[in-house]
Amino acid sequence: MPTPLQLLLRRVGTRCWFATFAARLRAALLAGAAGVLAGLLAARLLNLFPLDALPRAAWGILALPVIAALALSRRPSASQVARTIDEREDTKNLFLTTLLAPEKGGFASIVAAQAEERAATVDPARVVPFRWRRGFGEVLAAAAVVGIAFLGLPQLDPFNKQAARERSAEHERRLAEMARATEVRREEIAQTKDREPAEVKDALAHLEETFKQAKPTEKETVLKELAARQKEVGELWRRVNRPEMRAALEQTAQSFGETDPQRLEAWRQQLQKGDASALKKELHEIREAARALAGKPDSAEKRAGQQQLAQRLNELAQALKQMSGSPQVNEALQRALAQLDQAKLEQLSQSATEGALDSLQLGEEELDQLAQSLQDGKALEDALKSLQMAKLLADAGKLDGSESQGGGMAEYAALFQGKVDALGERGPLSREANLGAGPGNGALRPEDEFAKTGFKPEKSSAQLAGGKMLLEWKTKEVGESGARTEAYQSAVRSVQQGVAEAIQQEQVPPGYHETIKRYFDSLPAK
Repeated sequence: MPTPLQLLLRRVGTRCWFATFAARLRAALLAGAAGVLAGLLAARLLNLFPLDALPRAAWGILALPVIAALALSRRPSASQVARTIDEREDTKNLFLTTLLAPEKGGFASIVAAQAEERAATVDPARVVPFRWRRGFGEVLAAAAVVGIAFLGLPQLDPFNKQAARERSAEHERRLAEMARATEVRREEIAQTKDREPAEVKDALAHLEETFKQAKPTEKETVLKELAARQKEVGELWRRVNRPEMRAALEQTAQSFGETDPQRLEAWRQQLQKGDASALKKELHEIREAARALAGKPDSAEKRAGQQQLAQRLNELAQALKQMSGSPQVNEALQRALAQLDQAKLEQLSQSATEGALDSLQLGEEELDQLAQSLQDGKALEDALKSLQMAKLLADAGKLDGSESQGGGMAEYAALFQGKVDALGERGPLSREANLGAGPGNGALRPEDEFAKTGFKPEKSSAQLAGGKMLLEWKTKEVGESGARTEAYQSAVRSVQQGVAEAIQQEQVPPGYHETIKRYFDSLPAK
């Protein structure tokens, strides 16, 4: 059982530690409140950082004093507690002497007995009283000042920091959207890149098998099989074929910037054959150059390199847009251009460069898709031409699959062309093939979807002018205003929907968006 002296030392020591902790906590809380107030003034009056970041920082500032007070508060030693009791109770170092006595017995025993007797009469609360009201009031006052400043200070922006933060946030949002668009498109390519080529390969294999099994004696059966194969191949060709791409590839390449016209023409000719290796090599070089620039520190040399790289990519994008007419390739390269432009901003340099590298990689994958599509389209187009000739030969009883040596579709095309020429018709298959003088036999006539005709889409240059009025009918009655209003509103909605779709597809320059919206908003309701 502890003695009265031991109990007194323990209780007084606990109160000394708690008093020290409370004093340091008060000082730390007041310092934290001053820090929060300074941050609030900086956020509200100078707008040096966004105000929504202050509450999170305030919790850290308020938690730090508690941690600091706990870390800095140490329990006093027994001799320190004894000295405190002697000073507060004026006991002439009685308790300190008792603790420091080297041994028991003699004088030390007398001092210890006196200390034990006096310890029973000492009140720890009198030795270390808790005077908390003043410190607690100061903390409350500091909290009140912070609260009043938070509610009453106006939001100022003398250095236009908020506008800069909004621009930065908008750049980050656009970067995230472009990165997401790149990822979504890459997933689409992964899902479809093998499906269409496999379907084309299967369709051509089925067609080749049909040719191989054709017999002159089974005319009706062979024609029926050829019609089924023609429908299958035709549907695939319509799905793979892109008229705008074919038209773009037929045009002579136009030079942009410093790009060599001969180089552009070589790219166009290679792309016509379904070969995009040269274009992929150019994109790969641009991507590696962008990666090398990203590792350099910010300098005038780096900015000049970024400008040259953006110009080179822009010229390639314009050339590809003209040559291929592929919206997927154009979108990937336009995203890369936008990301390279944002990479010039120091705070977005890394993320924007990574996004540009991903978009350039996607551009190479899009070129692979484009080349494969052109190859599939050419193979299906040749297959349709062979089908046209095969149907003509089957109708004439001249289609025999056993004559082929199994060399594939190219051998069948050559074989069919030679046999068609040998029929004595007008050369290769045309719309006039198998047509002659006299009544027909009612059989289905072959059609060539790719035949070139002399038709020209022309318009008369004569102006329309008012002529003689032949009849005029006048009547007095109330018009159908409701019907006219409904027709007017329907027409406006139709045009407005079309314009909205054009805006969403980025077919309308951004500078005209607001003007177009204001125009439709200004139209009368009826």
